[in-house]
Amino acid sequence: MTKFERIAENVPPGTRLPDELRLLCDYLDRSGYPISGCMKIRPDDFGGVRAWFDNDQAMADRFAYFGAGPDGSILALWLLDGPDATIAPVVHLGSEGSNNVVLAKDFRTFMQLFGVGYDELGFDDLTVPPVEPDSAEQLRHWLGAQFGIICPETGAAIVAEASTSCPDVGEAVRCWYKARYGEDA
Repeated sequence: MTKFERIAENVPPGTRLPDELRLLCDYLDRSGYPISGCMKIRPDDFGGVRAWFDNDQAMADRFAYFGAGPDGSILALWLLDGPDATIAPVVHLGSEGSNNVVLAKDFRTFMQLFGVGYDELGFDDLTVPPVEPDSAEQLRHWLGAQFGIICPETGAAIVAEASTSCPDVGEAVRCWYKARYGEDA
C-alpha cells in the first residue's frame, strides 16, 4: 500500500484529498527521507487527531491528518467547508496544545512553505531562513520541475497570508476546549 493510500484510508470519510498530496507521497515513496527538516508525511495510523481532541470524533473529523513533526505535532488539512480538502488550509497542531497555527491557505501553498526546509514548521521562526535549508534541496528541485513552484527563503509571507485569509485555528481550538471542559478549564 502506498503512503497516499494509507493517508487516504485514515482521514474522515468522504474527504477529497488534493492531487498534489498524492504526487508528493509518490515522490516520497520513490525518494525517501529527509524531505524537509524533521517533518514527516505519514498517515494517522494511531488516531493522533482523535487523541489530540480527547476522543471527540466530531472535532477530529474536521481535520485530515497527513503529517507530523518529530515531537508528535500534527500537520493537517482543516476541513472548514466540508470534506473537500483541496480548498482547505493547512494547520499545525502542537503536541502539547500550543503553537496551533494556520501555516498555508491551501496544500499547494503549503508545499511552497514545506520546500523552504524548516526543521519544525510549527515552532521555528519563519521570519528567518531555516538553519539547514539543504534538508529540502531535492524537494525544491522536484517542486520546481513538477509544479513550477519556487520556494521563498523564509515562510513569513506564506503564513502571514494564511493568517489573514483563514480563520484562526488556535482560537477554534480554544473555543472547542472551553465548550468541552468549561470556562474555568
